[in-house]
Amino acid sequence: MSSLFSYIVLGSTRGLIYGILALGLVLTYKGTRVLNLAQPFFGLLGAFVCWWLTAEAGFMPFAAGSRPRMLVALVVTLAVVGAQAVGLERFLFRTLRRAPRLVTLVATLAIGQAVLGLVVVLFVRGQGQAEKLRVIPLLVHGVVQLGHVNLTGGDLQILALVPLVGIELALFFRLSRFGVAIRAAAENADSARLLGISVDKVATFSWVLGLMLAALAGILLASEQGTLALSTLSTGFLVRALAAALIGGLTSLPGALVGGLVVGISEATISGTFRGTVGAADAVFFVAVVAMLIFRPQGIFGQREDTEDKVAFVPPVRELPARLAKSVYAVAVSRVTIATLIAFALVVSLVTGSATNSTLTLVCVGAIVGVSLTVLMGYAGQISLGHWALVGVGAFAATDLHGRLGVPFLLTVPLVVVIGMVVSLLIGLPALRIKGLYLAVVTLTFSYAAEFFVFRSDVVGGGQTGRVMPIPSFGPFDLDSPSNRPLFVVALGVLLLSIWVARNLLTSRTGRTFAALRENEKAAATLGVSLTKARLMAFAVSGGMAALGGVVFALHVKTVNATDFPTETSLVLVLMVMIGGLGRLSGSWLGAFAVFGVPLLFKFDNAWIIPVATGLLSVAVIVRTQGGLAGLVQRGRHAVVETLVDLDQSGEVAPAHLSSGHEPDRDRDRAAPRPRRDTRMGGVAERRRVVSAANPE
Repeated sequence: MSSLFSYIVLGSTRGLIYGILALGLVLTYKGTRVLNLAQPFFGLLGAFVCWWLTAEAGFMPFAAGSRPRMLVALVVTLAVVGAQAVGLERFLFRTLRRAPRLVTLVATLAIGQAVLGLVVVLFVRGQGQAEKLRVIPLLVHGVVQLGHVNLTGGDLQILALVPLVGIELALFFRLSRFGVAIRAAAENADSARLLGISVDKVATFSWVLGLMLAALAGILLASEQGTLALSTLSTGFLVRALAAALIGGLTSLPGALVGGLVVGISEATISGTFRGTVGAADAVFFVAVVAMLIFRPQGIFGQREDTEDKVAFVPPVRELPARLAKSVYAVAVSRVTIATLIAFALVVSLVTGSATNSTLTLVCVGAIVGVSLTVLMGYAGQISLGHWALVGVGAFAATDLHGRLGVPFLLTVPLVVVIGMVVSLLIGLPALRIKGLYLAVVTLTFSYAAEFFVFRSDVVGGGQTGRVMPIPSFGPFDLDSPSNRPLFVVALGVLLLSIWVARNLLTSRTGRTFAALRENEKAAATLGVSLTKARLMAFAVSGGMAALGGVVFALHVKTVNATDFPTETSLVLVLMVMIGGLGRLSGSWLGAFAVFGVPLLFKFDNAWIIPVATGLLSVAVIVRTQGGLAGLVQRGRHAVVETLVDLDQSGEVAPAHLSSGHEPDRDRDRAAPRPRRDTRMGGVAERRRVVSAANPE
């Protein structure tokens, strides 16, 4: 009984931190219908700003580290974060108000990465900054003993401030006119607008209050822990805050705090009961989140709502007219471009050293995973925030089969692909009942549970030491060569194989089924498309490709460890395919080279370059650039083909038959084809989207 009481007391303090983070998530979601995955990163930013104001800012009044200065720093920090929230809502999310929810979800991921890079640039970058001791002063001092538990000043201020904030917010939303207006706008924005309620003001207030609560959570947590570091508010806090919000109800403010307490007390109890099992609480949270979303998606206190949403990341891009697309010029440009790129990569591998070949191998691994995400998200419209964990499944399966069991390498590879497909199918089973935002949360919690429970277990991951991958040798072709050149050639071959499989899949009946699933599930179902089969097929194919990338990754690192598969990488991969151009196969390797290759090849400071670059580029792609880098390349290809055709018709180049031996009509070739109305899939607009999906390059 005494142990249970201790778990409840200790879990309550941490649970209130989860609760206030969840409270910010719920506030933003109620006011804007945006699930803000950048919440913990703004909490981290708020904690660092508050520390700098209390310890190092020369313009601040009162003595450094004193309680009055801490109070002033707290107010200034909340004001700074609130100003950032106003800018985000005004210049980004207001323009995305009509966008699908999953688009705004990815936008919050991008903002979170940019904020993380900003924290590194401002506070951690530099000689000795990473190891610097940072302490945020306490507002409450002293120690209170409850049974066998000693509550410090940090615990006491959490227990005092968080419930007070929750009560004040409850009174505000229930009694004030603006609070009632926010509730009305959350229920029905169009009706609220007709009643004279400013939806813009409601959205701005929701963002400001949500991010302020995130900053307050970061400050309270850093004070309670005693030190401040980049790991203070990690992705684990996002996972737990999401679990708290879902348990309490994604639309319920009291439910957020109750859910936080449930998560905190459960974590303390499970960790205390199963002390020798690493990550047991994370595995339980994954199962609990899946069960809650399947059987009671509205949570304990929330209201049921429809979160079904298509991904719609594939923007319509002008395709070449059919006659030009089949011309010798279009075919020649495509083939020459592909051959040139492959030849260039091989030449670079030959003339450079092992470090460059190692970087190019990692780029190929990222591109392989990008192809698998393109199949799942770009083709089938099923979002995944845990794909790097599937790479880990493939890597550990390869080390266990080839290293521990002695299975021949050439037999290990197809077995690993099958294992990846099976695991991905198991993840895809909840997708039969869970869609949209909720599916994103499920895949995110899976990635975190895999990182801290599955991969750290002795059975799968070999514990702290990891697993060693024996490197095979095929005569003179030694994959363990110090130059890393043979391994890069293999990685490039696997990438080309993945692209070939995905391209053939897209042009097949299965690919057309995926496109119908992505664009309009209800219309596809009325045409007899099996949605269950299509979803599971998409997850299986994508998981098999990701596991194949895991084999290449295991050959590259040689010793596979759980720390090689952080959840944050899964989030970066989603942004990577967005930058490259989701829905276009060329976007997988373009995004991988931009996100991983450029910083590594040019020796940039990856601690901040990768998060800042991926964040800002992703925002630019979402808001401005149609189709990402692949879209830019495609438009350039179209311009080259059209120029060659014009020169051919003017007699400046050798004549070439454009199609079927018939002479083309110049005006007809240069005009966009008239879309054929197809009422089965929603008319002209629907026909355009499906045709666009069937032309990836």
